Amino acid sequence: MCCKTALNKKKGQTLVETALVLPIIILILMGILDFGMMFNNYLVVGNASREGARNAAVGATDMEIISIVGTVSGTLDASKITTEISPGESLRKKGDEVAVTVKYRYDFLTPLIGAFFSGNVELTGTSIMRVE
Repeated sequence: MCCKTALNKKKGQTLVETALVLPIIILILMGILDFGMMFNNYLVVGNASREGARNAAVGATDMEIISIVGTVSGTLDASKITTEISPGESLRKKGDEVAVTVKYRYDFLTPLIGAFFSGNVELTGTSIMRVE
């Protein structure tokens, strides 16, 4: 009889330990997931700015550049993307530099992780190329 009660106590102890550790493990896994998604979006933003700058360097108009940035960043929410082109289309001359900055507001998937970073993070990618 004494062996059965000892076994039941161990099962209860395991259950309590699992209940204490499981939320921490889930929080860590959700943080990894959120960071992975944010890093992926950061890479997409950087690539979109590079493509925009390349097209600006070969003579594309501002509207074409914005359209290309939107096309390249197709996996992102278009309403959260802003594109800045400097200098404007009329001021670009051969040999000058053109800068394309793409900004994206990333909202965290996990509300608890988002609470650590005030809800969202602005991801920015800037590329500068010489006009050909």
